[in-house]
Amino acid sequence: MFKLIVVCFFLIPSVWALLVVSSVTPKQVARLDSTEITQRGDSKLLFALISVESGGDDNAVGDLLLSNKAYGCLQIRQPAVDDYNRANNTFHKAEDCRGNRSLSVSICKWYLGHYATSKRLGRTPTDEDRARIWNGGPNGHRKPSTESYWAKVKKALAKQREG
Repeated sequence: MFKLIVVCFFLIPSVWALLVVSSVTPKQVARLDSTEITQRGDSKLLFALISVESGGDDNAVGDLLLSNKAYGCLQIRQPAVDDYNRANNTFHKAEDCRGNRSLSVSICKWYLGHYATSKRLGRTPTDEDRARIWNGGPNGHRKPSTESYWAKVKKALAKQREG
């Protein structure tokens, strides 16, 4: 049984993501321990990212003045989707994330699992590292421009603990 669950997790990440996100209420999320998003589905951090990025709006469209607009609850832009597509042999467009929480979560989890790793950072990644990488790209954890984003995510995480 354990092997079947593990195989399902790796072979069907979008289904796993859907289960993790859709079956957890904000109050339940607040009680979860923070773990690496790719290993155990850190719903707490994921919920905070969604809150900051779109306020939970699966149909959000942002970065309207940029050539690559951001779509969906996690405001995903085409460069992140291109990375995901290369690694997963898929052909998604950023626009596919609009209204598709499962795909958005799958891309986010893959992206953070690929870039926010101990091997890349030389230490265990923190929620701050993951949030800043999500906002600023593979080296976002080093960019001063992502510090204000982390402050928003940190505030959203604190709100979860209160609620």
